[in-house]
Amino acid sequence: MQRREFSAIPPLKENILAIFHEIQNKDRQNHVSPQMVRDIAGYLDLSIAQVYGVLSFYHMFSHRPRGKYVIRLCDSLSCRVLGSLDIYEYLVQELGIREEGVSGDGLFSIELVNCLGSCDTAPNMMVNDTLVPHLTIEKVRAHLDALRLDTSQKEAVK
Repeated sequence: MQRREFSAIPPLKENILAIFHEIQNKDRQNHVSPQMVRDIAGYLDLSIAQVYGVLSFYHMFSHRPRGKYVIRLCDSLSCRVLGSLDIYEYLVQELGIREEGVSGDGLFSIELVNCLGSCDTAPNMMVNDTLVPHLTIEKVRAHLDALRLDTSQKEAVK
């Protein structure tokens, strides 16, 4: 990805989050690469450390490659009490990955997060920007199957 991908966004320091969103949303591996960090630093006249500082502060951004579908599993007390650890173990086995890894097909990655702000619908996960409430293993299995099917249908059209 070239710097021109985000050059439509004015080179103001307060636009760094918008630039991260733009880059990450267009990246096949759903992350901000080290080269892009250097490009952003130059574009915004910031140090590389400053860019990494902001990038690493927000959990929605990643400097590591991730799957097309980022599964954020809530690790709050209410989610744990209602079975999120069982859901996590199911995801690890089903996808063959651990936290911060990527599935072999490149579709999925798992991130444990402190809270998704929806305790009344626990246990919860977010897949990219979509909240999936009231989780059960069966519901998670069906959701993964639907995402796989959607991806294979889109690739078949290409």
